[in-house]
Amino acid sequence: MWRSLLTMTTLVLTHTTMASDFPKDGRVDIWPNIPFIRGADLCRYKDAFSKTRTEYMDGMMKRAHDFMAFGAMPGEAISVLTEMNSLYDRNQELAIRNNNLDITLEATFKSYIDGYYRDLTPRKKLISFQHLNDIMSVVRSNQQGQVSVVLNQDSLSKIDYCAFGTYALAPNCQGEIQVTLHLVGRDGVSESFIGTGVPHIVMSRIAVQVFSKYQRTRFPSTIRVGEKDLTIVGGLNGSIDRVSAPELAEQACATLSARLPIRSELEMINSYGDWSGGVSLGHSVWAMPNGQIYHPLMRSTPVRNPWEVNAKTFLYYCVK
Repeated sequence: MWRSLLTMTTLVLTHTTMASDFPKDGRVDIWPNIPFIRGADLCRYKDAFSKTRTEYMDGMMKRAHDFMAFGAMPGEAISVLTEMNSLYDRNQELAIRNNNLDITLEATFKSYIDGYYRDLTPRKKLISFQHLNDIMSVVRSNQQGQVSVVLNQDSLSKIDYCAFGTYALAPNCQGEIQVTLHLVGRDGVSESFIGTGVPHIVMSRIAVQVFSKYQRTRFPSTIRVGEKDLTIVGGLNGSIDRVSAPELAEQACATLSARLPIRSELEMINSYGDWSGGVSLGHSVWAMPNGQIYHPLMRSTPVRNPWEVNAKTFLYYCVK
């Protein structure tokens, strides 16, 4: 899990999302019932089309020849090959018949999201799975194996997104499945996420994407620094931007009627972190006012001149 989270944190530095892409209150309430539809068997599709007919027949002939080399008669070799081929198909069919995989995918997805909140403890929880009726109705529906509520136009006004997904046996034929999850907003706009893995962990990869998308810092972000409020507005691209010289970052911030943060502000914003309205410094080198840079790995004197560090580009964001 933590390896994925470290990768996710790195992505945040270059893909922070603007607040206009989200509900105005910053929260993302998702309908908790997530139907998953079984798609094509990509394993069988690849197995069927990865070889030409001639290659397939040559392979079967070679196996039959190997059996006969060990003393089997031609008819016996063909019978064994036919039975082994049928056994493989039967095992695949039994593995996916009535296995309630859709329930597993929904449950593990929500549990991974909650697990990230427990581990990372952001100041505000922005993603929730919102039931639309009372708790006893939810309990009765679960006992009967039913969906807890049927959505209508009135209930849609209480949530931000509905979710549905598809899954298919992955083409690598190693017991993995490929899952796509779609979140559809009230305005009809959808966001899709995809992951591949064994059934009990595949949703962790999608949960990382969803958590990163909706929980990470969105610009503009206003936080408390000392006795004043500080608004992070990002760079010219509306996110964490990159320049070849600190002076270019200063010019960009001036264009936005903003400025580069000073050392104390950089460090305080780093303390808030990527999940609570701030920006983690990570191991990157950051542009500062007056042509200087901030290198977090040089702890005793992190403020340096650009020529003192081995970096060709510098990250920056602007504040007001």
